Amino acid sequence: MVSSLGMGGAERSSALLSRMLSDLGYDVTIISILDCISYPYKGNLINLEKLTAKQSGLRKRWNKFQISRKLIRENKYDYIIDAAPRPRWFRQWFINTFVYQKIDTIFIVHSYNLKNYFPNSIFLGNKLYKNAYELVGVSKDVVYHFKEKYQLQKGRCIYNTFDENYWSSLSMEKVDLPSDPYILSYGRITDETKNYKFLIRAYASSGLPEKGVKLYIMGDGPDKQMIQNFVRSHEVNEHVIFIGFSENPFPYIKNALFTTLTSNYEGFPMVLIESLAMETPVVAVDCKSGPSEVIITGNNGILVPFKDEIRYSNALNKMINNEEFYKKCVNGTKKSISKFKIENISSHWQAILPSKN
Repeated sequence: MVSSLGMGGAERSSALLSRMLSDLGYDVTIISILDCISYPYKGNLINLEKLTAKQSGLRKRWNKFQISRKLIRENKYDYIIDAAPRPRWFRQWFINTFVYQKIDTIFIVHSYNLKNYFPNSIFLGNKLYKNAYELVGVSKDVVYHFKEKYQLQKGRCIYNTFDENYWSSLSMEKVDLPSDPYILSYGRITDETKNYKFLIRAYASSGLPEKGVKLYIMGDGPDKQMIQNFVRSHEVNEHVIFIGFSENPFPYIKNALFTTLTSNYEGFPMVLIESLAMETPVVAVDCKSGPSEVIITGNNGILVPFKDEIRYSNALNKMINNEEFYKKCVNGTKKSISKFKIENISSHWQAILPSKN
């Protein structure tokens, strides 16, 4: 069960999970709430938005519910993996009770910011998930956070995985790459989450603009115009280049000097793994959660204390000015993410999805 298979790291991870499970021999059905399918998947796709395209409002939502319930009842699935956001606790309780019913259900928590997965009430959060077959967090910090806050016994970390060969093939696609040296930030442009203002201020105060190192921002989102105005107010609009969302960011990642992550919170940001798989180091803030479980300063990038703008700006400079340090980071990229390869992550899923035949 997913919100969609496009336009985000969690969605990309869900698509890859379907491929991994299918390759392991599981019979996979994907129920997508929205009609946004950008990433390759495997299995039978049920697109609820398309099936209810002629309806709207409450009737549309009710029919999506009925289609899901009928599908699940008729097919008698062994397991349900709910990877969608769950911001409304009563709606999720209703789905748990009347759609999932007695089927073993695994709930994935993709973010350290729990508001999209848990109600504020500790009592209601505990009640909503205490009978789950399993709760999976995408980082160790995420798991510790929800177990402690909601007094839950269940919870295990299974990191998002990556398909090295597939990503490598995508990185070879011919695109119009920048001719100037550049660093790259990519993802949905929402400042509350991704903190682009922090990045712009740090970049503007660094030595990169005067050295001719551009900042490319790839993506779209509700705050794009606001961030473009912010760039102009800091007089770096000649150096900061906005390019739209791309289903294939890998050629841009592979050719960047390094990528950046300045988020206020994450879960397990795939920006890190995607960059390192392309042998591109990362300069990341130590937000909750994910970066501290991947980035090792001097090994595959630089991990900067959370919201320390001066040190982040200094880190940008160090990656450009210290050639020996930079090369060491590049050399450590791929080997630093070997534990996230499919063959390693798949065994964790197999451990909680034993055959019922």
